[in-house]
Amino acid sequence: MISSADIPEPFESYSGEGPYVFVSYAHADKIPVYQSMREFRDAGVNMWYDEGIQPAGEWVEEIAHAIKKSAIFVVFVSPRSVDSRFVKSEVGYALSENKDILTIYLEHTTLPAGLSLCLQQFQSVFVSEKNWQKKASTTLLDKLNEIPKLEKETTIVDRGPVPVDHGAELWKSWDRVWMVQLKRGLQNAESNGINSENVISNSQTNEIKRPVQETIPDKSSILKLRGRPGRGKTRHPLAFDVSINKENESLTDFPQENHNDYYAGTFSWIPSGKLSIWVPYAEEQRVVEVEHGFWLGQYLVTQEVYTQVMGANPSFTDSESDLSNQSLPVNNVSWLDAVAFSKALSILSSTQGTLPAGYEYRLPSEVEWEYACRAGTSSSYYFGDEPAQLHNHAWFRGNSGKKIHPVGLKSPNPWKLFDMYGNVREWVGNSFVNTLLNDSEQDEFRISRGGAYMKTAVECQSSTRSTNSLYHRFRNLGFRVALARINNT
Repeated sequence: MISSADIPEPFESYSGEGPYVFVSYAHADKIPVYQSMREFRDAGVNMWYDEGIQPAGEWVEEIAHAIKKSAIFVVFVSPRSVDSRFVKSEVGYALSENKDILTIYLEHTTLPAGLSLCLQQFQSVFVSEKNWQKKASTTLLDKLNEIPKLEKETTIVDRGPVPVDHGAELWKSWDRVWMVQLKRGLQNAESNGINSENVISNSQTNEIKRPVQETIPDKSSILKLRGRPGRGKTRHPLAFDVSINKENESLTDFPQENHNDYYAGTFSWIPSGKLSIWVPYAEEQRVVEVEHGFWLGQYLVTQEVYTQVMGANPSFTDSESDLSNQSLPVNNVSWLDAVAFSKALSILSSTQGTLPAGYEYRLPSEVEWEYACRAGTSSSYYFGDEPAQLHNHAWFRGNSGKKIHPVGLKSPNPWKLFDMYGNVREWVGNSFVNTLLNDSEQDEFRISRGGAYMKTAVECQSSTRSTNSLYHRFRNLGFRVALARINNT
């Protein structure tokens, strides 16, 4: 009997600059898949497939890049591919990138409920159908031909070097150096018991007069940042102030009332506003806008809700009682799982007629999450700066008993959002960096917020953030979903 390892690749993966198809399949299905791929290639379809690449660890950067750049995603479905964690990761990533998907069923296969919901919006073909190859080839070619070809490069006229004001650039550099030295002085003064105000006074005495005052945070802002745990030390963007648009809400936004979903429960209305973010690598403060109001789930997605939508419960629990697990937050879910759930919930709610027009369920961005968590506050926690009060609002190391707890048992924040701190960390969508750069480009890693049941009080603040691979699953990782307007840009 010939093993799948003995079957040679039919041809090299496409490596040109034109549009191509990404092919996902289980290696156990190589024989029928390779035969189909040959026929597609003969019809003129450019295809990228793993070509024998062995997964290194749990994620292959090359595969992620190929999916991201593809024009359409094709998955060959069989019981073997449904059981393949690599195929499921590839499909999940394609869904997260909003790729068009063509599903080719090699044989009758029962899909998991959530995956079935996500894929039903796309075209499917069955190899048992007559002329299925022609139908699939036509679909793929039509999609590839939709992609506009690159226009001829425009000749750029060299108008000589752009004049540079070296004096202004020099003073910008001096401002950055001055700020770094000031913060170091404050740190040293604090560790040696010296009044930090004296350091500020000395720095003012020695300050060189500059012809231009650059836009940088003033010294009081530096002191404010320096006084908060971890601030001025992190290499990551850090939010520290918030303002709510109470009078300037867009007339097209919905009224400030809750939204109820049959599956996911109650969502609080979050009004538009602004969040001030300290950018350490640029040494500056930036203000980002939550331009439109949105709804955010009052509760973490529970195991009961996740099971209803996705047809399975991936969570790790300490209890053997199914009934007691229903109100526990779902956990042991990857970022891709959370994205797939959000898309499946959008489809379900649309089918039920309860999804507002122009809106979708998705993960909140990191800016949206912290803005909603703070609910207009600028303190370390939405209830103030005193960690001793955290036991009223969160399950953390001091009171969790080393386990997760049912949602909604602690006090909510002012916008009726429960468990924003502790219990399980919450996956979010676009990070601070994506928002600051106005760019959706991301690598393998994603952000989670809020701390967890084994974190200390200091690790469960409004600014708390963690980073993991987008497909990592842990018992302290869950999520909540936002209901927000679809971004058509």
